[in-house]
Amino acid sequence: MESMHFLRYSMALCLLLTSAVQGGVDESADLSLAGLKNSDTSSQSIFRNDRLDVSLTYSALVQGAVVDSKSGASAETALTGRYVFIDEKYPSPLLNKLGVAQDGALSLKFRFRYRHKLLALSAAELAPAIGSFLGTTDGFSNSGFEIPDFYIQQVFHDGKLELRYGQLSIESRIDNHALRSAKTSFLNRVFSTNPTVAFPRFGAGATGRWQINDKFSLTGVLTQVQASKSGAQVDFDLNASDLFSGIQCGYEWGNEDHCSNHLQLLAWGADATEDLKNDFGFSLTFEQHYSEMDRSLFARIAESQGQQTDLDRMAVIGIGQIVREDDLVGIGAGVGHSSVKGHVQAVLEVFYRYQAPFNLQITPDLQLLVGDGLRADYDIVAGLRGHINF
Repeated sequence: MESMHFLRYSMALCLLLTSAVQGGVDESADLSLAGLKNSDTSSQSIFRNDRLDVSLTYSALVQGAVVDSKSGASAETALTGRYVFIDEKYPSPLLNKLGVAQDGALSLKFRFRYRHKLLALSAAELAPAIGSFLGTTDGFSNSGFEIPDFYIQQVFHDGKLELRYGQLSIESRIDNHALRSAKTSFLNRVFSTNPTVAFPRFGAGATGRWQINDKFSLTGVLTQVQASKSGAQVDFDLNASDLFSGIQCGYEWGNEDHCSNHLQLLAWGADATEDLKNDFGFSLTFEQHYSEMDRSLFARIAESQGQQTDLDRMAVIGIGQIVREDDLVGIGAGVGHSSVKGHVQAVLEVFYRYQAPFNLQITPDLQLLVGDGLRADYDIVAGLRGHINF
């Protein structure tokens, strides 16, 4: 019976979405295939020279649930940068096409952030307060000061092989799409992250990416699991025996001047901890990017054993379109199955990101949540997000 509910929600939401995304055409360069563009540093810098590049951003989000009359708000200040030790540029036609800036052969990358709540509840705490296991946003918590990234990056073999090791957040290298960012695109977790994958928040580990040719890539990750999404600040201890590992195969094809397609398959596993059993699962993501129209469409199905994840099954589809040269409008639909209670919920999200002067982005967002566990079996969450690059 639960499988029938899940399938029915998936079909209904997909039909609703595909009938609603017919829109206009505007050209820009803000969307990129597989979400790789500007994945490590901000597009603006407060300091830059030949070797050092530092960026500062501030993001704030307030959300309110209409049916439950509850609200949450949070803010984050982030300092991101890199220092290039060996300034050797490497050619990579595929990565250039995806919009990734070239790096040195050996560099240090870092990211410091401070997250705090602005109301009695943080934005991340709103979802459990209203009974939504899909979440209403990714990040925007009250976790305080954190160092999610402080790692060395080395590039070999003319840019075809990239190795990162240190303390890092592995989500920047796997399970990506162009609209996966709660700071600049969709807010709900089924779009802005993947609740069926037991991603560590960050931890000591390593990632490796091999660009086999212009179409195939292979990415592997290995990191500690002591920093789960509900865990506390981690340290640099490299002796932990509980590990998260994953391997992702990517394939890209199409006419790069008009339309590009990207398919990635992620298989992952997480060791057992003192409180949780071991877990494993897969995620399959398809993305299509229309270069001339600056439109990106993605779809994802994912499944896990649910021992360390909030969802054990999920299906989503979404689309983003640049309008008025710099603004971004998006609409997405998703459905998930709770790994704890076995309930099914679905979400329909719409946002409009307005590019204001002085590098300020203002984004009104609306989410319709339906399914088991919600009061009256539905709720409406309205949000307003601000994001600025200094």
